[in-house]
Amino acid sequence: MSQRLQPLHTEPVMPRWWDRLVLAGTVVALVLILVDMQLPHDSAEGHLIGTIDLGFCALFAVDFGYRFYKARPYRWRFFRRNWFDLLGCVPVIGPLRAARLVRLVRLIRLGRVLSLSRRVLRGRELPFRTDAMANLSWVTLTVWLLAAGAFYQFESGHNPSIHDPGDALWWSMTTLSTVGYGDLYPTTLGGRIVAVMTMIIGVGVLGTLAATIAAGLIDFRERGQKGLRTHMLKHHLLVLGWNEKSFGAVDDFRHDPRYLEMRICVVADLETAPIAEPVRFVRGRPGSRDALTRSSAEHAAAAIIFANDPNNPQSDHETALIALALKKLNPKVRLSAELIDPENREHLEAAGCDAVVDTRGLASTLLVRSVQDLGVGDLLQDLLTNKYGSEIYRVDVGEEFVGKTFRDYSLAMLDLRRTVMALVRDRDAFVINPRADERILEGDEAFLICEEPPE
Repeated sequence: MSQRLQPLHTEPVMPRWWDRLVLAGTVVALVLILVDMQLPHDSAEGHLIGTIDLGFCALFAVDFGYRFYKARPYRWRFFRRNWFDLLGCVPVIGPLRAARLVRLVRLIRLGRVLSLSRRVLRGRELPFRTDAMANLSWVTLTVWLLAAGAFYQFESGHNPSIHDPGDALWWSMTTLSTVGYGDLYPTTLGGRIVAVMTMIIGVGVLGTLAATIAAGLIDFRERGQKGLRTHMLKHHLLVLGWNEKSFGAVDDFRHDPRYLEMRICVVADLETAPIAEPVRFVRGRPGSRDALTRSSAEHAAAAIIFANDPNNPQSDHETALIALALKKLNPKVRLSAELIDPENREHLEAAGCDAVVDTRGLASTLLVRSVQDLGVGDLLQDLLTNKYGSEIYRVDVGEEFVGKTFRDYSLAMLDLRRTVMALVRDRDAFVINPRADERILEGDEAFLICEEPPE
């Protein structure tokens, strides 16, 4: 008789914005409770905080109820794993404002913050495992509270320095961390026994926590250098593939003042990162779904594909496959690709490349023109590189010039120290060196030479 397979995961996945909203509500509610601790009993401000807290508790109840509803048909399993969240919906009003119950609800809220933090961080690439850190945090919290409770039980009424549980919590933290300011110390035999146990356990608990964080940070850095991390990026530049031209291209891109804040992620089948941080690195085949997903390709603003082998025309076929894979994940990405064989241009354009650059053909053309007209190569290199003064920029002409002549537009740009090279009509039709009486049409763009990016 076959057994029914149990699900591997029964926790409903909520939208990230919702998880963040509930987490923010939990933190704010916790802050309100801490403020309420400092207010006199039954004060007007306390009742106002209780009313606001009631609204947050309603939010928590809706969150738990909806997740419970989405967990069908494994709702009992979901309840057993998340019953603590339901306790976090208890408001601090009415009879629950009694001293002992208030303390209990406060602790429940603190635990809920840790629980929700795991939900929000699920799937993120962090320096350490969230489950291990959560368990260590719970152990540390438990030891801290138990030590404070036991110390208060023994010292209250016998130690004149201990006035309330807050003093016991302060003593417990300073002793647990082995700081020991000396402002509070035990005077009873039971309190001293608790102090000894707290110091012994504290060394192990906090030492383990510190070691886990340190090891996680080291491993996090090594994984980044080896390209094994997942990067959560948006509106970034993807560099797919790597050859001898890639380093110069990345360096040139980073010198453009318009894109100083734009992050770059390299995806290449290399052992280690080919370029230092802050450029991110993902190890893997540029066309594989795993590598593209780990580089957040679905949120990229632009991408450059470099040929796997600049001396092999067959690399164009691999470039086309990479372009197809990327466009499937992100149809709106602006894509530029390196071309090896001019006969393959139509294949790359059909694969979705917005710009196809024949680097070998461009290099040979520059060599010929440099011989025919001395200095042409140096001039174009200066204009195309973001490191040497004036550059070429593509801009909108502006509605105020529609209907006017090219002469009028050129003179207006010259007054701003900008030189017009060409007009762009219908997005990809270039009008190079237009006639002086050429009329500017609506939607026209222009290529300008200027020192700074036009606003």
